[in-house]
Amino acid sequence: MREFLIKRTLQTIFVIFVVSTVIFFLFRIVPGDPTSMLIDSQMSIEAQNLLRARWGLDKPLYVQYFRYLKNLMQGEFGTSFFYGEPVFDLLAEKIINTLFLMGVSISLAIGIGILLGTFLGWKRGHKIEQAGVVASLFLRSIPIFWTAIVLLAIFSFWLRIFPAGGMRTPGYEADTLLQKYLSWDFLYHLILPVACATLYFIADPMMIMRSSILEVRGEDFLEMARAKGLSEFQVMFKHGARNAILPVVTYTALLTGFAFGGQVLLEVVFSWPGMGREIVLAVDRLDYPVAQASFFLMAMIVILLNFLVDLLYGYLDPRIVYR
Repeated sequence: MREFLIKRTLQTIFVIFVVSTVIFFLFRIVPGDPTSMLIDSQMSIEAQNLLRARWGLDKPLYVQYFRYLKNLMQGEFGTSFFYGEPVFDLLAEKIINTLFLMGVSISLAIGIGILLGTFLGWKRGHKIEQAGVVASLFLRSIPIFWTAIVLLAIFSFWLRIFPAGGMRTPGYEADTLLQKYLSWDFLYHLILPVACATLYFIADPMMIMRSSILEVRGEDFLEMARAKGLSEFQVMFKHGARNAILPVVTYTALLTGFAFGGQVLLEVVFSWPGMGREIVLAVDRLDYPVAQASFFLMAMIVILLNFLVDLLYGYLDPRIVYR
């Protein structure tokens, strides 16, 4: 276990280094000048050069690269070209906003998907399984923005049950972080986008769990559990689901990274000020520091979650041996 942990830690560090390098050079080869958003065409050449020097863009590329790595190791993401504010301060609130939205959505989708997938796999050949498969394929094939628009049309504009967008009622002010994110006003605005995201994400873990359950249904350890007098419910969830859950755990790590910055349409439709929308704006504005920090944070989430998944495998399935 110790040797495996050291090896995986070194691999994780190397992957983080490679991803950081790719992110840096990726934005440097994109056509366009980041200072074009800030430099007036009427400014003199000297003034333009001074502005580039202010952002460190007058230095050779290798100097910018090593400065970039040094800042990353210190947790410093630089200053936004567009806003003129520290990137960390700019992204901190947007990260929390997205974490609340996608964290709750993914947790519900994975939890419900595992339960439904286990049940569908156990009911192999039954009409319930057929209906579940059709429903999951239907939910996964619908674009998330279409689902969001339909939910808004029904529950916001027709029934007027939920707000049409945003995170809070206009004029609402919170004095503390708890009042800001755990108030009824915030949770009230959170319900509809969470429902939309959960419906979109639930299909994959449900189908993965169903397929995995089908693979373990005939295993000897399940027959042994029945022979011990355990109920079918205990056999299905305590023994069958635990040994079939590994593919879903792996998928969860990938889904979290995708959902963290990939659901731009969801945030746009519901006017949710999160990371996804900020990434698009940063790329469009050639705001290197904000875009680099956003992609780096997304990559870090995926890498670290995969690292944790590898460590959880042994706990979830005792048959796995770390080498």
